[in-house]
Amino acid sequence: MAVCARDNVIRNLEENLVFREYISVSEELEHEKTDICTQDVNLTYSDICLDPQNYLSNWDESHSPCQFHGVTCDEISGEVTGVSLSNASLSGTISPSFSVLHQLHTLDLSANSISGTIPAALTNCTNLQVLNLSMNSLTGQLPDLSSLLKLKVLDLSTNGFSGAFPVWISKLSGLTELGLGENSFDEGGVPESIGLLKNLTWLFLGQCNLRGEIPASVFHLESLGTLDFSRNQMTGVFPKAISNLRNLWKIELYQNNLTGEIPPELAHLTLLSEFDVSHNQLTGVLPKEIASLKKLKIFHIYRNNFYGELPEGLGDWEFLESFSTYENQFSGKFPANLGRFSPLNAIDISENYFTGEFPKFLCQSDKLQFLLALSNNFSGEFPTSYSSCKTLERFRVSQNQFSGSIPHGIWGLPNAVIIDVADNGFIGGISSDIGISATLTQLLLQNNNFSSELPMELGNLSQLKKLVASNNRFSGQVPAQIGNLKQLSYLHLEQNALEGSIPPEIGLCNSLVDLDLAENSLSGKIPDTVGSLLMLDSLNLSHNMISGGIPDALQSLRLSYADFSHNNLSGPIPPQLLMTAGDDAFSENSDLCVTDTSEGWRQSGTSLRPCQWIDNHHSFSRRRLFAVLIMVTSLVVLLSGLACLRYENNRLEDFNRKQDTESGDDSDSKWIVESFHVRGVNPSAALPKIFCQCYPNPTTLLFIFSCPGLPYSLKAREESDVNSSLVP
Repeated sequence: MAVCARDNVIRNLEENLVFREYISVSEELEHEKTDICTQDVNLTYSDICLDPQNYLSNWDESHSPCQFHGVTCDEISGEVTGVSLSNASLSGTISPSFSVLHQLHTLDLSANSISGTIPAALTNCTNLQVLNLSMNSLTGQLPDLSSLLKLKVLDLSTNGFSGAFPVWISKLSGLTELGLGENSFDEGGVPESIGLLKNLTWLFLGQCNLRGEIPASVFHLESLGTLDFSRNQMTGVFPKAISNLRNLWKIELYQNNLTGEIPPELAHLTLLSEFDVSHNQLTGVLPKEIASLKKLKIFHIYRNNFYGELPEGLGDWEFLESFSTYENQFSGKFPANLGRFSPLNAIDISENYFTGEFPKFLCQSDKLQFLLALSNNFSGEFPTSYSSCKTLERFRVSQNQFSGSIPHGIWGLPNAVIIDVADNGFIGGISSDIGISATLTQLLLQNNNFSSELPMELGNLSQLKKLVASNNRFSGQVPAQIGNLKQLSYLHLEQNALEGSIPPEIGLCNSLVDLDLAENSLSGKIPDTVGSLLMLDSLNLSHNMISGGIPDALQSLRLSYADFSHNNLSGPIPPQLLMTAGDDAFSENSDLCVTDTSEGWRQSGTSLRPCQWIDNHHSFSRRRLFAVLIMVTSLVVLLSGLACLRYENNRLEDFNRKQDTESGDDSDSKWIVESFHVRGVNPSAALPKIFCQCYPNPTTLLFIFSCPGLPYSLKAREESDVNSSLVP
């Protein structure tokens, strides 16, 4: 007995040495061949397995094979009974030498990078009970493994196997777990004979080119706990007979072409924990009976044609973790208590027609990470209960009819990746708490009624890639701290009331691809630093009050779109920019011009005015303005003189009247201006400010008007004196 036992140990050692040589990762053996002799076989080393994680570091002669990592042996015989090297980053091929391990019960090489085919010699391991080669890169047709009658677990899923679906599977009547999903078998139906596997508890046939209806025999597998035909082309009406499988806890039928309605009999599956029939063509109203499925954790029915209201009883589920109904036609009020009694982690009810107030308890357990309710008809103010929901990572409630202010705490979500409240009627401003949301990559606020200034704390969002706040009422300046956002690629602030200059710090956003500041009240000059945004593809600064010239540095940008129209820009347009953007991009800037000698002028065929024309036009305008000023000044002087003359004439009449009264002569003596002589005056000459004085001469009855600084004088005589005249 001792000798026999010793022989068994020696033989076991030799067999394991053969096995070790075929799995060895020694770099020294990579280009070497070694003959390994045993009592029974003579094999040649040809397969090399790479082991970057050194899982096989103790596979050497100093250790017993039963001490090798991942190897188990029979305690009595010392023979190898199991090899489990799952998720060890191994690569290479499976050696046929496994066939010498006759007592092998378990071979688990799952989740590695093993390639090649399954060696047919593996069928010699007739004691094999567990064969798991899933999640590798194996290819080719499956060998007939029907001789492995002791198999209980056969998992060959997630590889690249091809050829016909293996019908020999039905001969392995002892199977409890079967996984052939995620392979590239020829398109075909599921064999009816699969119903012979009465002991199956796990059936994974997802994504392996199956089509047609699910065989009726499947619904007689009463021990089945998991049923997965997902991502195939299964057709037919949702099977009512599925309710016969009372041990089912997981149903995965998503992404097929199933039709019909969910039957009320589904409620008989009281152990059901995961239910996913999303992405089919199912329709109808959800039966209220499904509310009795108290153990449900995952409920996914998205991308179907369901309609009507959700059963109110869904709010009583106590174990719900993930709830997804997006892209259906549900309407009415949402179950008020959903999430109140369950550890809800994710909910997506987007793209339906839900109305009324938003449910308050979705984050009751403080475990909610994903809240997506975009594109519905929810209204009213958003519940303040979410202010303390600090676990949120994705918060999206856009395209609803919400009003009021955003609850204060939502601006400061420390784990948030996206905050999307666009297309609502929210008011108020962005809280300075936004700086707490340091992991934020997208902030979407467009098409609301937000106001006040953009907080400088936006500069703390170092991971931000997309900031859209267009079509609101934001005021104040664009914060200079925006330059801290090195990851920012998309900045849209158009259609607001922003003012002041564009901060030069914006040139530090070197990842910026799309910049839109249009339709604000921005002024000042375009910063030269914009020219350093080498990744910029689209630039819109239109409809502002920006002045000055367009920086030449912008020519180095590879823009596919640019718009500078409706501003106060002046000077020459950079030629390359003109060729890229076209005439319309510079319209309504009266002082912009094009250099007619530039390449851009010749190739663009622009209708914009050349810079020389504008210079001539400005020169002509200045001369014309000067002439007009001279004429106006002359007219003012003339009118002033006439007014003075009239005043003195009135005084003279009063004086004469007084003299006549005293002398008893009440006849009126009238004086007239015969003419007005200007001596050597150039009409275009500038005229100084004039003050005129009148000197009466009672003896000669002659009035002399003297205007110092002007080369003229005026004399007036009495009207009866026909010889009166002007004296130069």
